[in-house]
Amino acid sequence: MQVHSVGAVRHTEKRRRGTCEFANRVARIALKKYESTVPQSYRDLHKQTCVAAIVACFQCENTNETTSDSELLNYTKDHLQVIGIGVGTKFLSSSTIRDDPNNCTRIRDCHAEVLARRAFRRQLLHEIEADVCGKTTTCLPSDYISILERVKEPEQSTHNEAKRFKSSSNDSCDEAKGEIPKYRLKQGVTLHFYASSAPCGNATLKKFVKMEKEIFDSSMPPNQWPEQIHVPIAPHSLRLGQFALLVKKDSSLQAPSEHSNDSDARDGMKPYDSPVENISETPQQSKPTNILESPKPKLWPYRQDDSWCPPSCSITNWNKGTIHSCSDKICRWNCLGLQGSLLMALLDEPVYMSTLTVGRKFSRAICQRAVCCRAEGFKTSIETKKYRLNHPVLMETNVYMDEAGTHKMGGTKTIGQDAVFDSNACWVWWPGHVSCFVYDAECIDGKTGYMIDHDHPSVTSKVSAVSDESYVSSLVKILDAVGSDTNSLSALGLREIASLKKLVSPDYEAAKKDFLRHRKYFTYASSSSILLWRIM
Repeated sequence: MQVHSVGAVRHTEKRRRGTCEFANRVARIALKKYESTVPQSYRDLHKQTCVAAIVACFQCENTNETTSDSELLNYTKDHLQVIGIGVGTKFLSSSTIRDDPNNCTRIRDCHAEVLARRAFRRQLLHEIEADVCGKTTTCLPSDYISILERVKEPEQSTHNEAKRFKSSSNDSCDEAKGEIPKYRLKQGVTLHFYASSAPCGNATLKKFVKMEKEIFDSSMPPNQWPEQIHVPIAPHSLRLGQFALLVKKDSSLQAPSEHSNDSDARDGMKPYDSPVENISETPQQSKPTNILESPKPKLWPYRQDDSWCPPSCSITNWNKGTIHSCSDKICRWNCLGLQGSLLMALLDEPVYMSTLTVGRKFSRAICQRAVCCRAEGFKTSIETKKYRLNHPVLMETNVYMDEAGTHKMGGTKTIGQDAVFDSNACWVWWPGHVSCFVYDAECIDGKTGYMIDHDHPSVTSKVSAVSDESYVSSLVKILDAVGSDTNSLSALGLREIASLKKLVSPDYEAAKKDFLRHRKYFTYASSSSILLWRIM
């Protein structure tokens, strides 16, 4: 708690220095796109919100010698282009999810970072569909430049791929049956993630490390970002939650009582204190020869309650939430890629962010721990070795969403809870989106997970184009067009999607299993938490 004098005020966004001009460029183009796609009526009423974006940077020289792509001849070097925008702070309640656990029509998590990634994946799918099926891209802005290129000609398909993608009688696309195109980012294209505020969860846990303010590097050109070396973090406070997985706190749920029948919630599952302290390796711990003589293991402190957690977050075993924090999700994306499982069926390699730019609440040391370095040691057993732990360059921007806004701080305030996110409306946009309303972005009710008309919210809601159902339906059409045997997908739910992932992206699913076995990261979560992540 903080106590302030009567009448005290402060800026809505605390003054910050920033890292370099490139970070500011990424922030400016993301916020400019937010302002041009989300209606002003919303922006005027809700100045306090969270915005996230994935931005592509084209660094190829503008010459015929560098690229044969005619599209690339029309842009200037170091051109920035927004691929996906997400705006929002809401998520579905546990009761809504529990009532229909197999539902894939709702968007469960409408936090900005998650929506931005959904928009990004949708846009990649849009580009691939235009190439495979020969559809025109007239819905794209005239100055839009595709970021993918085809890297594998159909006749080069491997034997294993030919077995997984069988011929189909459906001939709706120009692509020959059984021929599997593969795509990757064009040469010179890098991806840059922007978040107007530090991702919820571990990235806002201001503990276990010394924090330092950024120093703006005015000597760095605006088309470059700094080089950073991420030194491995010593796991000195695991018992206190240093690397802990966290969930988004659901205010409708109650913490488990001492006499709870849920053993997972009551005892906190693992971890307990153990004489084995070397977590850099994964040896099999020997069991005591006489259980009666061994003392009862003591529950680690961070598993006993969630009072130490950042505001709006809780521990995985405390029955106060089922959706993982954005910090946990970004850490996963830095191991497995931004594209997810199904899209890997059409990609030659996973795609990773090169930088992460943050506005409010940024601390490089904390962000480093949260989004990548706590997963140090992640390895995959698959032969292709495509998946790796990605360490993005972490930067702060001094570009503000609400530079002139102020907060009344008089009286007693809870640390970290001075911002008010009172709107259920969330927004998502990508270049290929065609709006049926007067505004460009798609509006989603964060409490129902369905698309709504922002100007007439009482009108019947619809399934969002970035929902799992819409996304998978579009992807399956492409897979069927190139010969994938997905006709057995008789229904579309989360369970069916999980089965489809194993069919079309076995390498990704194997890498995901390796990720879930990561001891330093996932031993410290309850079994129910691990199960939830397996179906995501």
